[in-house]
Formats: sequence, C-alpha cells, structure tokens
Amino acid sequence: MRSFVAASDQYAIQFNYNQSMHDRATTLMPACQLRLLNHTAGRKSTISEAGESCDQPQTLTTTRDGFFHMQRLREALNALDRCGWKRSYHQRQFHEDYLRACARVFFKTEGPGSFERAHKRILEINGWEALQQEVLISTPRRFGKTISISLFCAALMFACPACECSIYSTCKRISQKLLRNVCKFLDLIYTEMKVAPFRVLRKNQEELQIAGPEGQSDMRVISSYPSKVHHSHSPHTTHHAPHHTPRTTPHTTHHTHHTHTHTHTLTHTH
Repeated sequence: MRSFVAASDQYAIQFNYNQSMHDRATTLMPACQLRLLNHTAGRKSTISEAGESCDQPQTLTTTRDGFFHMQRLREALNALDRCGWKRSYHQRQFHEDYLRACARVFFKTEGPGSFERAHKRILEINGWEALQQEVLISTPRRFGKTISISLFCAALMFACPACECSIYSTCKRISQKLLRNVCKFLDLIYTEMKVAPFRVLRKNQEELQIAGPEGQSDMRVISSYPSKVHHSHSPHTTHHAPHHTPRTTPHTTHHTHHTHTHTHTLTHTH
C-alpha cells in the first residue's frame, strides 16, 4: 500500500511538472520568438520554432541583452537533451534553480541599473516568485549531481558573456572529470546549434578560457578545483579523553568522507 501511494505521488508530481512545462511553452514561446526575431532583425539567417539558427555555422556579432542570454542558455540545455544527454526530472529542477540564482550575471555587461529595471520582468517571464542567489542541493550518491553541474556550466559558458565560474570538488580526479565534461558538452552545443566554436584562449587541467563573440571584453572563464578536507586527530586530545572518543580506523574515515562530502560548490564572481 505504501509503495502504491508513493508511486501515485510521484506520478502526480511528474504530471504537474509536464503540465506546467506545456503551459509555459504555449504561453511564453510566442513572446520569446518575437523577442528573438526583433534582436535578429537584419540578419539573413532564418529562425526555427525553437529559436535556433537554421543556416550554416555562424558567429554572433551583435550585443544581446540579459533576456536573450537567459533564453540562449535554455536552448543550449535543450540541445544537450537532443544529443543523448536527456536530463531527468530532478536535473531539470536543479538547472531551473541554478538559472534563477545566476540571473543577475546575465545583465552584468549592460549599463548600471539594468538588472534592477528588469527584475520584475524576469520574475514574470520565468514564473518565479523571487531571485535567491544561493542554492543548496543534497541528494544521495549516483543522483546526477556531477553531470547536472557539467551540463549547466557548459550552457552557461555558451550563453553568458564575460562570465567567470568556479567549481570546487571533493578531489582532483573529480575536478578534472568535471572540466572534461564541460568541454565535451560545449562541443555538442556548438554542433547541435550550428554555431562556430568559440576560440580557446587557455586550457589546462584546472581552467578553460574562451573568447566569446560579443567583443574583446567577452572572455569566459571556468575553473575546476579540488577542495581539500583535512581530518585532524590530535594525540593530546586522544591521550586525555580516550573513553569519550571511539577509535576510528582509517578505513572507516575514508568511507565516511566519500559518503557525506560528495557535493559540488558552484560559485560565480563578477
């Protein structure tokens, strides 16, 4: 009986999510298409219903506003869905929260006060109640956190001008894996959206710098670092309170580290 109730609740959640996505697509897509057409006025390329370029690979040369860049990020994530990396229901929720937290970053290349003037419109277009700049996600292992971070960061590097992103992982192996995933997903976005790849300025095991298409100041940087977690066991403390502190073997400490600290911290700096 409990499993049936849980399955029913999960089905209701999925149904409500699909319905909300359908409503958003039918109400917001025409407005997004019109805004995209207005921004691309004078260009010879045609625009598909999804707001993507239908002609040969090209480079964007004109300045876009924050709304265009946010829509561009959504298009990049949808492109990754079509490339065999279809996101789960929870990963889509993660990305929606990430985008809401990063909304201010999309307007930082515009004039002073641009974000403040656009704040109300941002909430209305995306159906948000507020813009929180912090996101905390806690899930079990093998839940798609690493892939979801890589997908979002690749889309962010593609869509957001002059962005700088830092990722902190539990170890060097994971941090290098994350950066490799970001580079791979960026290549998939270029191919799927038929856009010429951005020029790579610097690339190593911890950092990727690319030149964006919106001027000389459009340099986009992503860094992936290992965070060090130290477990200090003081001999002085152990000597005076052996009966209060249970002895922990190295194997147990290693297992606890990998069970409870497998998280990724995503930060943005201006």
